[in-house]
Amino acid sequence: MIKRIAFLFSNLFEQLFPNDKLIADRYKVIRHLGAGGYGHSYLVYDLESKQKKVLKALRLHKRLTQSGRIDFEYEKELLSSIEHPGFPRYFEGGTFNNIPYYTMEFIEGMNFEQLIFAEGKKVTEKEAFQIVYELLNPIEYLHNHKIIHRDIRIPNVISDGAKIRLIDLGLGRHLNFKTAVQTTKEKNIRKEVNCQADFFGLGHFLLFLLYSNFTFPQHKQEKSWEEELEISNQAKHIIRKLLQIEPAYENCAQIRAEIINLYLI
Repeated sequence: MIKRIAFLFSNLFEQLFPNDKLIADRYKVIRHLGAGGYGHSYLVYDLESKQKKVLKALRLHKRLTQSGRIDFEYEKELLSSIEHPGFPRYFEGGTFNNIPYYTMEFIEGMNFEQLIFAEGKKVTEKEAFQIVYELLNPIEYLHNHKIIHRDIRIPNVISDGAKIRLIDLGLGRHLNFKTAVQTTKEKNIRKEVNCQADFFGLGHFLLFLLYSNFTFPQHKQEKSWEEELEISNQAKHIIRKLLQIEPAYENCAQIRAEIINLYLI
């Protein structure tokens, strides 16, 4: 309840950095890119390095709690530890007007939420699995370094036209991280700290891609994705394992092998 009140308070009273605002005498705001659970992201111009960057600033309702500030620092440490082309590079961090922030590489391109819903992109079954196949590389890198992303969704996957990139480690955790005890009866797979949490998100990401090519009939009873989507049985099998309807995958190599077997990528 307290968290909800803080979130509502934040939405009512939090002020965004306006365009052309100079932050820390260095970063000139070009525009606001969007907001997540933890931070507001801005496209900025770094006057020192003479390049565009993304500046992520901690949101008001998270700044009000010690845990929110600690989690933001945790996110910074995670990103700064990553050296892989599938993720934006971390640059530097600091505090401006008591607002913690950090900067990272600006990736030209669009996320799949924009591509599907704003641009009307249609993705075939084979294209969808090719995208997932490429996305397995950064996910596997994280898992090999004992990191779980925990937020693989269409807004957090970017295509720059040539490569697929994974962003937003706000919910990322090391495998040894102790999560809060589950207080509800319903199991939330996404919030677990294991590889299967990422595979579950990957399964839903895949469904969004496949539904981009689906025409929703009017005034008809809703069906399950298995009934609605005209995809191969092997594709359904892969999705069912990602969503843990069937026994879950243990690692990225198993998923990659089944995609190769299906499409000979």
